[in-house]
Amino acid sequence: MESESKKTPTWVWVVVGIGGLFVLVCVLLIGSGIYMFRQHVQTETASTQDVQDEFEQARKRFAGQQPLVEIRATDRQVLVHKPPEEAERRTNLQSIRVLAYDPRQGRLVRVDVPVWLARMVMSDRGGSGRRRITIGGDNIEFDAGNLTFEDVERHGPGLIVDVDDGQGSQVLVWAE
Repeated sequence: MESESKKTPTWVWVVVGIGGLFVLVCVLLIGSGIYMFRQHVQTETASTQDVQDEFEQARKRFAGQQPLVEIRATDRQVLVHKPPEEAERRTNLQSIRVLAYDPRQGRLVRVDVPVWLARMVMSDRGGSGRRRITIGGDNIEFDAGNLTFEDVERHGPGLIVDVDDGQGSQVLVWAE
């Protein structure tokens, strides 16, 4: 009879099992996030000339194309060129690519964001319609109105943002 009174109740094992499963899921989520980040973000030190050449090559692909979001270098005014609502959505986009350079750190950053993740990031859960772009340490906040990922799909493959602040910082974003 003494062995029955020292037996751990079943509910304790259930709680411990659920807690262990929760910890395992958290570790897996964090690990996958780190893995995904390392796979999709590349940072390197680069000379100004190498950066200029790379941006020039990338811009050649979009010659004559108007970006979806335009940021004027002179007054930092943001213009959003939304495609018409009736324009066909191109749901075959694979990724959103970003090429960014910060001359103060001498770092060139390449980001390849899968479309499903970009769609999640662009969803405006707060409903504010505000967006922020950081260029050369300056935050440019603009009212995107109802700019959605569907607008990016209507815009289709091509240039989304092209910014050169005239002081060396550059950002180029495009859809493929």
